[in-house]
Amino acid sequence: MTASADGARTAPDLTLMYATHDAFRRDLELLTAAARSADAAAPGSPFRTGWETFQRFLIIHHTAEDNVLWPLLRAKLAGDADQLRMLGEMDDEHAALDPLVEAVESALAEGRPQQLPGLMATAAEKLVYHLDHEEKAALPVVRSVLSKQEYDTFGAEQRRLLGLKGGALYFPWVLDGASPDTQRTALGVLPPPVRFVYRAVWRPRYEKRKQILTRAAA
Repeated sequence: MTASADGARTAPDLTLMYATHDAFRRDLELLTAAARSADAAAPGSPFRTGWETFQRFLIIHHTAEDNVLWPLLRAKLAGDADQLRMLGEMDDEHAALDPLVEAVESALAEGRPQQLPGLMATAAEKLVYHLDHEEKAALPVVRSVLSKQEYDTFGAEQRRLLGLKGGALYFPWVLDGASPDTQRTALGVLPPPVRFVYRAVWRPRYEKRKQILTRAAA
């Protein structure tokens, strides 16, 4: 267990976890509105482009939770029936979202834009419920029982799944609308040359993508 100089446990920093949740909520609002566009299912449409980013990061985030974070917690909480039941609820909520993601993918692939508004409304309801539930029930437990070193394995798994190209989109995406403190914390994990690339290349490129989706959602 990671400890400070005085021997106390160093709690994990969940700044990026909460920022990622906020980014999902932000995109859900934009995508639910953009789904009403007649060309939402067309190749290269604002909805399709925004959806591709959203669903990619959602799958990576939930895969890393399922493969790393929840197993770490289960090992720590063995014997605590209430907390293990809560982790089972996290699994069930992830599983309930998978068919909705697949349904949106099918509607896009098969050119059925009329189904997108209803699918996105349902997906938004279920995902927002899950994010709220996770923040209320699971994340305080993460902070109280995992060390920084243990939690960092979850971050490492997300970085592995993202890859370098994924990180070039993830950082401006997750920091869109984030507080200055959150931005400083998130960018602090990047080497100075990468922070320069973020400001000079990644962020401007993301802003162009975001403007297209924002206009479609208006």
